[in-house]
Amino acid sequence: MNDNYQVAIEICQSIIGRKASVTDSEIDEAAIKAKMIYPDVNAVKLKNDLLSMYSVKIDAFQILEGRERREPWLKDFRANKMSKWEFWMRYAEYLEKHKKFAPSVILQLDELTDRVLDKLFNPQRNEIQISKKGLVVGQVQSGKTANYTGLICKAADAGFNLIIVLAGIHNNLRSQTQNRIDEGFLGFDTQYERAYTMNNTTKIGVGLIPGFDNAIANSYTTSLEKGDFTSRATNTAGFNFNAPQPILLVVKKNASVLNRLYKWLQTQTINEKITNKSLLIIDDEADNASINTNHKELDPTTINRNICSIISLFNRSAYVGYTATPFANIFIPQNEDDLFPRDFIINIPAPTNYIGPEKVFGTSIIPDDINSDLLPIVYPIKDYDSFVPQGHKKDDDKPKFEDIPESLRIAVKCFIVTCAIRIARGQGIKHNSMLIHISRFQMWQNHIKELVENLFNYYKHEIEASDTAIYEEFRKILEDDTANYKSYKTITNEIKESKFSDIDKNLSVHSWEEIKPMLFKAVQKIEVKSINGTSGDCLTYYENDKNGISVIAIGGDKLSRGLTLEGLSVSYFLRASKMYDTLMQMGRWFGYRPGYVDLCRLFTSEELNEWFRHITIASEELRGEFNYLAESGGTPENYALKVRTHPGSLQITSVSKMRYAKQISVSWAGRLIESYQLPMDKGIKKRNLIATDNFISAQGMPEKKGNNYLWRNVSPDDVCDYLSKFKVADSLKKVDLDMISNYIQELVKNGELTSWSVVVMNKNQPAVQYTFSNSIQAGCFDRNRAEDTNWNTYYIRKNHIVGNQTDEFIDLDEDLINAALKRTRQRKAELNRVWDKDYPAPEIVRQEFRPRTNPLLLIYPLNPECANVKDKHGNIQNGTISYSKTDDPFIGFVISFPSSSTNIAISYAVNQVAEFAETEILFDNENDNVYDE
Repeated sequence: MNDNYQVAIEICQSIIGRKASVTDSEIDEAAIKAKMIYPDVNAVKLKNDLLSMYSVKIDAFQILEGRERREPWLKDFRANKMSKWEFWMRYAEYLEKHKKFAPSVILQLDELTDRVLDKLFNPQRNEIQISKKGLVVGQVQSGKTANYTGLICKAADAGFNLIIVLAGIHNNLRSQTQNRIDEGFLGFDTQYERAYTMNNTTKIGVGLIPGFDNAIANSYTTSLEKGDFTSRATNTAGFNFNAPQPILLVVKKNASVLNRLYKWLQTQTINEKITNKSLLIIDDEADNASINTNHKELDPTTINRNICSIISLFNRSAYVGYTATPFANIFIPQNEDDLFPRDFIINIPAPTNYIGPEKVFGTSIIPDDINSDLLPIVYPIKDYDSFVPQGHKKDDDKPKFEDIPESLRIAVKCFIVTCAIRIARGQGIKHNSMLIHISRFQMWQNHIKELVENLFNYYKHEIEASDTAIYEEFRKILEDDTANYKSYKTITNEIKESKFSDIDKNLSVHSWEEIKPMLFKAVQKIEVKSINGTSGDCLTYYENDKNGISVIAIGGDKLSRGLTLEGLSVSYFLRASKMYDTLMQMGRWFGYRPGYVDLCRLFTSEELNEWFRHITIASEELRGEFNYLAESGGTPENYALKVRTHPGSLQITSVSKMRYAKQISVSWAGRLIESYQLPMDKGIKKRNLIATDNFISAQGMPEKKGNNYLWRNVSPDDVCDYLSKFKVADSLKKVDLDMISNYIQELVKNGELTSWSVVVMNKNQPAVQYTFSNSIQAGCFDRNRAEDTNWNTYYIRKNHIVGNQTDEFIDLDEDLINAALKRTRQRKAELNRVWDKDYPAPEIVRQEFRPRTNPLLLIYPLNPECANVKDKHGNIQNGTISYSKTDDPFIGFVISFPSSSTNIAISYAVNQVAEFAETEILFDNENDNVYDE
């Protein structure tokens, strides 16, 4: 993109200013002024880019805080002009001018970092002894590093003069993190020689912005692969530990590195304490205790102990963990709460231009049966068994070139086409990445790298030779749809016509004539790399920053935590083991995709898709509970209890070797349970319908409630009997009907859940109707299946049986609903938010208004036709169980549980499912990964 265009954008930004909402006329005015200075600039593109930038919205973050240790200090500190805030001002300018962050995102980061800093302490007070601990929960790949770099800048401005960043367990991730902090905080490249060779100056990032001469900090660690902390480095650093400027260390989360750092810091103590430093520890990926290995250097208990030892050397310290996994707590031994974030937990929502699971899989916790838009970029694959068999061992026979499945060939071609289209869009100097993740064994990864390299070289040579047959293959990828493949042309058009068109106003459909000549350019820049401890390959984004690099990365555990693949567009995922870490690693695929959201593709097995959905929904539900607690004045301890008793942990423990949680406890208090995954089997479907028919027929005549049928005062015994006869899909672990029945029976003994409301929902003007044996006629609801899930189950596309949040209030009287609505509005108003709905927040109703004796069971008959497995063009797949309108309906149900005055939770022994246990033991025995010391 030419320099004039960039300057024009910056002129417009300066005219409009950094603000969260901007009118069209302000944008037009700025664009006209910029066009007067640079008449050659494309006015339509300029306006569209500004619209995209200024239309990014971001919800306010929510905070839970410990009440007893709270002492605000920042407002007075600012009022007394105790700092010039040079590090922060410089960083904010860098994000705006160089990183092109949306103004609303910078404003929110400014407010968030202020709030976090205020929850720590005034670092300039030498007379106090204090240790603060907090946690920030974000989304995967949603800009966590940018977030904590902002906090580091403000902390240094305020007077924190020793900053330790704990960055992952591998050298390459530590090095990548140091690189980013060099750019965003230090302003110089800690690899001096590299910087000088490339740019004739050691200044990088913020260091290139003039006017901030006093923003000086030093670093004991460098961005070299082996640049981690050593006491030797401190002796040759050229600055003194007791110098006034802030000192940075970016270290691996590794027992021996932390021990080395602890011993060196001990030598700096007087009377066993360091009194002249205020310490800030940033723990990136604070849930890394869940890493699955028996390697002693990575043992979470030892690592936590070492972190605590370092903290104990200081009179004044603050520890802030950053994670994208709200389930982090259940992986930490429950008695070991030394790093428990008792002072605050902050939940950061992602901005609207973040491509997260809800846009790809529809995993929002708010049901929406009107808008069914999802990004059409997921490709389920089934042709990989002979290539990488389930449960393969390290020394098994490896596949040959001819075994490469068609889906992987298509994926590699897609990546080449994506790179070519990005060149056509003026993004030729941007990085591109493809991720292939097939095996956890390094030996297999290195072998697959050779196969993929041979495949890529074949395509490259044929493109260079202008081979007509190969060109035709690439034209088809761009333009032709088949039963199970949608072309680039179709997908771009679908996104442009959906609600996602707002993410990027400049998407365009490209012709073959336009893209064909770009293929040659694209393949010149692509490299194939194996990213693990034995391959010697590494990702060189930084060194190629000026002209961009395109990488096909074949990886395993090294890619699973934190390592960012720049410009990631195509992912190819298979994994024999359904490990929790792997599933979260699929989240590497989420993030920001400016200018190429329509060029992304996710090839994966239906099984992984399904598990990923389950776990993401559980995480979203926890975010919802977090927000409720934040609004109602809950504490971090309340939240920890919510996390530890969340039914989603049933889902997670079934796929993770829980080395610490031998037993977990689950509670359904105040929670909504939905059977959003049902078996396709005709016999099971029939039995579920008979059980439902018998259950409602035994309840006598219902009361008519609107269009629906309501029975009051139904006995909990009848409900438990019904649940015992109902079957949901095996993989929907969190709806464990036996455990739910046990929970009901335990609460009944305490005088709760004694009088049930049961409703059969009846759709208005249905396409399909069903008559129960008690003559009740019910219209069936349309709930489309998710295209990318297992054919043997009916996995509902938006993960909801409920069509509308108000369904949950159907049995409650008007006065109670109005009181709940009043409280909802009051709560939101206290947080300067608007509640624009005419009904109350469902979690407030469940937690505070639904009587504890009176849970609700909603039964939805579902149109069987919606369960059919279809190809990309809506035709029923061969070899699948199929249904017509005239068949009996599926039955889905929902339970709305009130809160409980008890702390009853049902204990569950983590009894590893044999297949998972076996894969894990096998991997532990054969693990050939090399872990960094």
